[in-house]
Amino acid sequence: MKPQTKAQYAYRMDPVLRWLASNPDADPDLYHLADLACLSPYHFHRVYRAMMGETVNATVQRIRMHRAAAALGGTGAPLRDIAQRAGYASDAAFNRAFGATFGISPGRYRAARSRPFDPQELGMYPITIETFPGAVLAALRHRGSYQEIGPVFTRAFMLAGSRGLANPESIGFGVYFDDPEQVPVSQLRSLAGMSVAPDADLGDELERFEIPAGRCAILTYTGPYNEMDKPYNWMFSEWLPGSGAVPADFPMFEQYLNDPRTTPPAELQTRICMPLK
Repeated sequence: MKPQTKAQYAYRMDPVLRWLASNPDADPDLYHLADLACLSPYHFHRVYRAMMGETVNATVQRIRMHRAAAALGGTGAPLRDIAQRAGYASDAAFNRAFGATFGISPGRYRAARSRPFDPQELGMYPITIETFPGAVLAALRHRGSYQEIGPVFTRAFMLAGSRGLANPESIGFGVYFDDPEQVPVSQLRSLAGMSVAPDADLGDELERFEIPAGRCAILTYTGPYNEMDKPYNWMFSEWLPGSGAVPADFPMFEQYLNDPRTTPPAELQTRICMPLK
């Protein structure tokens, strides 16, 4: 696909991705999505798959499963309600789908996530002190729950890919400006993007953001994105007080080392980065 054509189709897909992220409970209607993209319903699915690397249903399932896992770990909502919100009419179907994604049943997942935070359980997380070389990001801003930033990454990679700035091997970066334990969910600020050349032409949608070079404490975490509160808690409550390190005046940021579209949640790798003075 020619660069100019990819840019045109990215412009058409952007309102579709916004609608899917804003309406995770709704069953996507072909004609409505095609209308948002200003495309013929006969060709919409092929164009979407060519641009996004997955089907509409796969995108919706990822959004719903991530949200279901967050609900299981962070709310007391009945399993039946969570299954219905994920689009499953029966508990058995939801259990199979959730187990296929996370490798564990919803009930066992909830039981594991409901245990009180125990720093000793997380003592084996590797932390290294490294000199981060700095990075210029092409990013989109997100306001609201950090658990809902996934679709923003999808949009950012699509827009960057349409301009030749990103490919499937590009490393994603998330920047998180606020403490979710202290700031109301509606006011949480974050960025989703990827590193690009300093002189890259980002167009009108993407924003340039610079992470400066400097020393960082980096915790390497393997597992689902929605479970990163525990390594964060351990890093601040256990590692930092005993390390002698002092955080710099810059927000936490994360590097994502594999693609959530093709990697099981339990195998996702994230570098959680704390800039240091």
